[in-house]
Amino acid sequence: MLELSGIGLIAAFLAGAVSFVSPCVLPLVPGYVSYVAGHTAGTMDIEPSDRRRQAISMGLYFVVGFSTIFMVLGASATALGQMLLSYRYELNFVGGAIVILFGLFDLPLNIHPLAIRASTVSVTP
Repeated sequence: MLELSGIGLIAAFLAGAVSFVSPCVLPLVPGYVSYVAGHTAGTMDIEPSDRRRQAISMGLYFVVGFSTIFMVLGASATALGQMLLSYRYELNFVGGAIVILFGLFDLPLNIHPLAIRASTVSVTP
């Protein structure tokens, strides 16, 4: 069974904290917080306990939606990986053929029709 070590949990927490304050994520935080809190100018007259309950429920909905999306993406990536794994032998041949073709195009033989056409095109003023 998979055992979690203390150092692994600390490293994962620190990596999450560093990614949270990254320039890509930090500007999104005010939008997330305002969405989760659900406060607008028209809702300021609601009781503080109702606002707190609304913020908690919106936060739970946000976490459930976010988690659902990433679980679906992970499951679809796993399914795609399993499908590609069943065709591994055939995909090795296709990948090898592509590598060989790229190598042939890289040779200075001008055997590709587009390479010949590109080398003989002249522009007249």
